[in-house]
Order: sequence, then C-alpha cells, then structure tokens
Amino acid sequence: MRAATAAAVLIMVYLLVIPLAVQVVSAVRGTYLPFGLPSSRWGLHNFADLYGGLGGDLLRTLRDTALFVGGSTLVAVLAAWGLAWLVVRTDLPGRNVITMAVIVPFVIPPIVRAQGYLLMLAPKSGVLNQVLRTAGLGGHGSGPIDPFDFATMTVVQGLANVAFPFLLLMPIMQNMGRSHEEAARASGASAWQTFRRVTLPMLWPGTLGVVVLLAMLLFGNLEVPLLFGQQEGGHIFALKLWKIITPSTGELPRYGLAAAYSANFLVIVVLLFRVYLWATRGADRRAAVTGKDYRPVRLPLGRVRYPALALVALYLVPTTVLPLLALLWSAVTPYAMPITWPNLTHHLTGGAFSAALGDHEFWASLGRTAVIAVSSATLAVAVAMVVAYTTARTPGKRRRMRALDALASSSLAIPATMVGFSAFLLYSSLNRWVPLMGTIWVLVLAYSYRVSVAYRISYSAVLQINPELEDAGSAAGASRFAVFRRIVVPLLTPAAFGAWIQMVIMGANEFTLPAFLATPESRPLSWYLYSRIDPESAQLYAPGQGAAMAVIFTVCVLVAGYGLRLLTTRRAPARALAAAVPAAPAEPAAPVVTATSPVPDRAAR
Repeated sequence: MRAATAAAVLIMVYLLVIPLAVQVVSAVRGTYLPFGLPSSRWGLHNFADLYGGLGGDLLRTLRDTALFVGGSTLVAVLAAWGLAWLVVRTDLPGRNVITMAVIVPFVIPPIVRAQGYLLMLAPKSGVLNQVLRTAGLGGHGSGPIDPFDFATMTVVQGLANVAFPFLLLMPIMQNMGRSHEEAARASGASAWQTFRRVTLPMLWPGTLGVVVLLAMLLFGNLEVPLLFGQQEGGHIFALKLWKIITPSTGELPRYGLAAAYSANFLVIVVLLFRVYLWATRGADRRAAVTGKDYRPVRLPLGRVRYPALALVALYLVPTTVLPLLALLWSAVTPYAMPITWPNLTHHLTGGAFSAALGDHEFWASLGRTAVIAVSSATLAVAVAMVVAYTTARTPGKRRRMRALDALASSSLAIPATMVGFSAFLLYSSLNRWVPLMGTIWVLVLAYSYRVSVAYRISYSAVLQINPELEDAGSAAGASRFAVFRRIVVPLLTPAAFGAWIQMVIMGANEFTLPAFLATPESRPLSWYLYSRIDPESAQLYAPGQGAAMAVIFTVCVLVAGYGLRLLTTRRAPARALAAAVPAAPAEPAAPVVTATSPVPDRAAR
C-alpha cells in the first residue's frame, strides 16, 4: 500500500507541480525554452519586457481579463441563482423540465456551444438578430447585436456557463430549511428584509464558493475569446497567452514573456483563494440543516407564478433553443442565409452531413478524442482512489495528510490555460530526450491534471465506508493493500465510475488544453471542428461541414454519457442485490457489510 501511495503521489506531483515549476523557471530563464537551448540564460529580462517596453500592456490585460471574467461570472451566477431558487424553493410549474433544459447545454461541448452562439448572433443571418429586427428593435438587414463587441462576448461567456453554477447551487438551496425565515417573518420582518438579512447570509458561503470556482473555470476558457474576441478581446489573458506562443507569420514565439504573464496571473489566483478562505472562515455558524426543524417547504408564488415562468422561458429560448436551431440551420444550408420559409424549401440540403461522415480525418480525430478521454479519466480515477483512501484512513501525521489533500485538490484552482501552457513548456523541453510532443499521450497526461475532480468524489465515498469492514479484513490476516483491493475498491466502484464518466465527458469536450499541445496529427475532434469554422484555416474552412460535425459530435457525447450513466444505474443495484440476497442476514446491521460486492476469499470475509 505504501508503494501504491508513493506511486500515486509521484504521478500527482508530475501532473500538477512539475509543469507549473517549469513555467516559473521559464519566466526567469531564456526567451524561448528554458532548457536545451544555448541561448537560455537566467535573468529578469522577461519581467522587464513585461513591465516596460516590449510587453508593457500588462495593465490592459489585467483590466480586460478582470472585466471579462468578472462580468461573465456575474451574469452566470445571477442567472443560475435565480433559476435554482425558482426550481428548488418555489412551486414553479414544470420544474423537472426546466432543470433538464438548463443542464443540457452543460453536456454539449464548449466549442459547439460557442459556435451555436456565434451563428445565432451573426449580424445578418443570425436568428436572434432576425427576431429582434422583426420586432422593430434593429436596423434593416443587420444587427442590432454585434457578436464581436466586448460586452456581447462577456454576456455570451456568462450565459454559456450557467449550468455549472446551477448544478452547484441546487443542493445548497435544497439543504436550507424554512425555520429561520419563518422566525424572521413572525418577528415582523418584510419579505425583502427576510431575504436580505436571513436567506442571503445563510446561502453566502456556498454562493461565494461557487463564484470563485466559476471564476477559475472561466479564467482558463479559450473557446469564446477565440471565436468572439479577435477584434476587442485580444487582451483577455487566455487569448493573449495563446497569441504570444502562436504569433502571426514572421514573428517568433516568446515563451519566456508568456511565462511571465502567466506567473503574474498565478499570483492573482492564489490571492483570490486566500480571500475566499478568509470570507468563508465562519461558514459553520450559518448552518441551515438541523435535526428537528428541517422542513424543505416550497414557497408559493401565487400571482407571479406565470410571469416567473415567462422569465424562465425568456432565458431558455436564446440560450438553449436558438443556438441549437442556428447550428442545425447552418448544417443543412449551403451558405449563411436567414431562416425563412423560401430558404427552407429551396436550399435545404444534407450535403454537409454526407461530407462530414465521409471525411476520414473526422473519424480519426473522433477516435483520438475517445482514446484521450478514456485514458486520461482512467489514470486520474486510479490515482485519486489510492490517494483518497490514504488521506482518509491514515491515523496521525495530520500535517502531512493535509498537505497531500491540498495537493490532490489543487487542480480545481489552476486554470486550464495555465495548465496547457505549462505542459507545452515541459514537454517541449523534454522532447529531445523523451519524444512525446506531438503525440496523443501528451494530451492524455495533460487532461489527467483534473485528478482533483475524481479525488473529491472518492474522498467523500471513502468517508461513507465504515472502517469496521477494513478492520474485519485485517483481523483475518489480510494486508492493508489486500483490504484496499478486495474490500475498499469494490465499495468505491460506483462512486469512482461516476467520477470516471464525468471525466470522460470533460475530456471529450476539452478545447483549451489541445490549443497548446495538439498538432494536426494528434488533434482531437474539438480542434478539427474549429479548423472547419475558422476562416484562417485555408482549405479546411467549411462552416457548413463544421456545423454538421458539431451536431454529430454533440449527439455522440450525449449518447455515450447517457449510455454509461444508464449502465451504472442499472448494474450497481443489481450487484448490490445479488450480494445481499444469498447472505440472508438475521441482524439489521449485516446488510451494510454484504450489500455491496461478493465476498471472494477468506481475507475479505
């Protein structure tokens, strides 16, 4: 067990610490790669360029990034908070349907969502601009919304990521009883006073955690800035970093300057988390779930029920319905054109789908996507299970276990842009000795940095397992590793499989990491799809085929995710029942021991 734990810790250090360390070294060594080049030298010249002459636009990058990330986070959290409140805390009609409609975009690949928004907001042929012009809110033939405006890009980034905070806020609101609010109303407080002085303080710690986590997620996203920000978003951190290492023709990349940029923003990330820890230090005093008075009662909306339902529909139509409609319309028409009945009857074609299905590179990139997503998820979950068991079950050595827990959870705070750039520096420097750069295995290792997702799920699952089961195995003569392999792993399998499914979907949807690491021979489907809709891709540019590939890609992800989850929900209860029935326990506590997996040998018994 010590060997397995040591191996898991070394893998986590390699995935999380070493790339960031190479990035910091690159900031103070060399203009290009920090190792393997004779021109590399130690010094602060990259920071001098950043704060002074050649790179003196740091302040603008800080300002634009703060406005973009802060504005999009505000839009997403406000929309998610309102939706979660209506679905969880009120008697709004159709709550289950609304929940599914809000969650569905979360499963759609981010590049597909961004492409759908871009098609929906196209100045002339965009369906939303068409609707607004029909309503008399715009000019003739174009607008009124400019998709490449900074404010539009910020709102799009926020609306495209509402599902994530919505999923996190729902359980927070479900666990809040009504006794505190009822006491405030009985004391004479108005509805607004109760909401401001009772409800919001109770929900504040969880909401603040969601805000910080979402800001970290949006900080590293590249899809929307890359598609919408070429005109006014060039100083957003993710796009700025990508442009520095992939300059236009005739310029050389400056990896040292990019590392200096990233080092400054890494400090900001650390400070942001310190503020979060300070703000939530008294979260236990705002506990909302108690023993006797916990009653999750829904608030009656009364007369505002249907106006609230209309507001929800006003959100869902431009965020879920219209982007998918615009994407499908682009796939079945030969070129960009407004959605009209004559265009539908005269120009409808399935040629883009036929061309996409007959494209060998499409299938090759789809296969690479599956290999990368499955391999990275398997590696991350295996490491997470070992580390979660060690941190949860090791007696004593609390400081060491806290450090290991912090390491295993750290990837939640590292934006994907920094991870992609750090991995690029690491494997480019090692390529002369270990030629991995340009292969799919670099992407597998980079994708695995999200081990924290699997770790947090596995850690919670370990805490729910009664240690008496492991004590029984040890008393029977089994080693600690045998106990882990034959008792703990079968009990952890349902939770680990759920984490594995989530990470497979995240890997299939990933766009930012391959932006720094993929080559034409190793790129996953997300980047091959982008090359089809990017006008600078020369002969690969085919927006109709790109839209068709996006539709096929989305269907594949939805079918795979739903199939895996269905398999999990059907087989896990069957395994538990098969294990429980032969045992026929006489005592009520016995099913806890036998209702999870078969008992294969003496050590497990």
